[in-house]
Amino acid sequence: MLCRFVRQSSYRHVFGTPAKEIFAGVRPSLAGDTGYIAGNGKFFALPLSCGGGPVQVQPLTATGRLGLKVPMISVHKSPVLDVIFNPYIDTQILTGGDDGYIKITNFPEAGITDEITECARTLEGHQKKIIQLAYNPVANNILASASADARTLLWDVEAGSVVQECSYDGDNNSVMSVAWNNNGSLVATTCKDKLMRIYDPRDNKAVAAVPCNSGSKKNTVVFADNLGKIIGVTFSKTSTRQLQVWDAKNLEKPLSTSDIDSSAGVFVTYYDPDNTILWLAGKGDGTIKYFEMVKEEPYQFFLTEYRDNNSQKGACFLPKRSCDTKKCEIARCLRLMANEVIPVSFQVPRKSDLFQKYLYPDAYAGVPALTAAEFKDGKNAEPVVISMKPGEAEKVEHKKVVATFSKTPAEYEAEITALKAKVAELEAALAKK
Repeated sequence: MLCRFVRQSSYRHVFGTPAKEIFAGVRPSLAGDTGYIAGNGKFFALPLSCGGGPVQVQPLTATGRLGLKVPMISVHKSPVLDVIFNPYIDTQILTGGDDGYIKITNFPEAGITDEITECARTLEGHQKKIIQLAYNPVANNILASASADARTLLWDVEAGSVVQECSYDGDNNSVMSVAWNNNGSLVATTCKDKLMRIYDPRDNKAVAAVPCNSGSKKNTVVFADNLGKIIGVTFSKTSTRQLQVWDAKNLEKPLSTSDIDSSAGVFVTYYDPDNTILWLAGKGDGTIKYFEMVKEEPYQFFLTEYRDNNSQKGACFLPKRSCDTKKCEIARCLRLMANEVIPVSFQVPRKSDLFQKYLYPDAYAGVPALTAAEFKDGKNAEPVVISMKPGEAEKVEHKKVVATFSKTPAEYEAEITALKAKVAELEAALAKK
């Protein structure tokens, strides 16, 4: 008698369902090399293909046709190449421009009703365009920015100052991607020289530097700390898209390298540590592929793919706490199309609508575990998590941080100069009397 054994997995039958209510009439800018769209539990944001660098911020509940005239954030004079939300403040976005400036902008709780032309803070330090922004997952006000000037800068956003600089050999060694590990104690980067580097963010020297791909296209790296692995999504010399798995404690060579397909589009990569699923949304693809990552060989199992007749331009995944547990939803993605944004819900089929605890380990809460000062002093902490059981998320609302900025030395100097000019003006007026 022939027995057939199938690997057990809670996620083997995950399926994606596009929402009936979508966001139509968007005009996305496809400048840069990121996912072109960002989202949190309340809003999504995307750069627009208009003059300068406008960014549209839309409530996730306000579906329908958006129209030609929408209020937007216009704080850049050049195209915006990356946009992210502050993970601890729902109403604050960070944008990186082609001019090398990083802007931090606050907007109302109810959304944008009038055009915003003034940002709360400008971070100036890069000499070339911004490639990617990445916020520290545990420390408030700590930001990493990757640039084409062959540097990754770590910022104290509140102080407006650089905490650390990670530079690379070669003037044209542009940074391709940057990622934090789960507790914000390490930073990984990939560059044009085809090396993956691991940094201690409090030291500008690389802990490790290893070859991670042989192709010339963008390669991305993400940490899978709960598995003790680092995952690379790369290209071969023949432009085959590949998946690499590394032992985080031994980077001498990858544990495995497997071909995904031969498509040309760069993947938007998202790793969910709660269910160890790696989501890959290829630009120009009509599919979103997903893999279940495991500790032991072969280290990854292809689950299936979401397929559509129309190809996406970009994509982003919303925080896990925004998922609907009553529908057994384990991920929610926003697909950016040519002129619309389509939410896609990924669900595990279950007959019961009761809370499935084994599907929902405690998830990232979106509140900081460290202050910027504690981080700079060398302190580490694990991310704050919250139960996914309905009603539990409200318990962290009171811990949300507020947007505050101390003045930078340059701002103090400008203020002193303005006051001196005012004093001189008043003295001149008194002298005439």
